[in-house]
Amino acid sequence: MSDVIIFDIKRFAVHDGPGIRTTIFLKGCPLRCWWCHNPESQAVEPFTVEIERKVNGRTVPAAKTYGEKMNRGALMDIILRDRHFFEESGGGVTFSGGEPMMQFDGLKDLLRECKRNGLHTTLDTSGFAGQALFGEILDDTDLFLYDLKNMDPELHMTYTGVDNSLILSNADFLLERGANVIFRIPVVPGINTSSAELDRFYGFIKKRSALIKEVHLLPYHRIAANKYSRLGMKNQLSELNEPEPVFLEKLRKRFEKAGPLVVIGG
Repeated sequence: MSDVIIFDIKRFAVHDGPGIRTTIFLKGCPLRCWWCHNPESQAVEPFTVEIERKVNGRTVPAAKTYGEKMNRGALMDIILRDRHFFEESGGGVTFSGGEPMMQFDGLKDLLRECKRNGLHTTLDTSGFAGQALFGEILDDTDLFLYDLKNMDPELHMTYTGVDNSLILSNADFLLERGANVIFRIPVVPGINTSSAELDRFYGFIKKRSALIKEVHLLPYHRIAANKYSRLGMKNQLSELNEPEPVFLEKLRKRFEKAGPLVVIGG
C-alpha cells in the first residue's frame, strides 16, 4: 500500500464536513491560488526552512520541516482513535491539502480502508485531476467539498495558474453520477467578486439546481501572512482586506435564490 506525504493532521475538526472529523492534509497542489492559506502545501516533497524560536526569553535560530512521509497503517491508527466521536456526531475523515488527488494512489488506498472500517469519507478538492481518477474513488467517497474559484477561464488562469475547463467538466461528471457535492466558493474581493463573475457563479448554480443541495461561501482571510514571510514566498494579496459581513450576507441571499442552501463558512 502506498505511503503519503502529509503536512498536518487536525483531530476534532468541525468545518471540513459533517460532525466531528479528523482531517488529513496531504502535500502537493497543481494550483497556485493567490489567496492560498496553506502555501506550505504546494510542493509535494517535505522541505525545511530556517526560523527563530523563543527559548527562556532569548531568540535562537531553529529549523522547521514542512511535510512527513507516513504509511497507511500509521495514518489509519491515528484516524481510528476517534471512531467513537465520529459515530456519536455523524462525523468521519476528511482528506484535504494541498490537492489530495496529486497523491492519488495513497489517497485511493486510504479512502478504501476508511470505508472498510465503516467511516464517513470526505474529499476536499480543487477538481483539477483526471476525470477517470474521480471515477475510481467515487464509490469510496461520501462527500466532495469542491472548490469553484473563478468562473471566467482567463481569470482562473491568472489567479490560480491553471485553466478551469477540466474543473467544471469534473464537477458535472460527479453531479451526473449522483455524487454528494458541496461547492465551496472562496470570496476574494476584487478577484472573483465583480458583477460579471457573480453572475457566472449564480448561473452555474441555477443551471444545476436540481443536483446541488448546498453551497459554502468561504471568506478570504489574512491569517496566512506570517507563513508567506517564513517561507520566503511572495504574498500576492498582502494589502487585500477581508470581505465585509454585509456583502457576504447579500451574496448568501442572492445565491440561495438559485435553489440550494447557502452557508457562510465551512
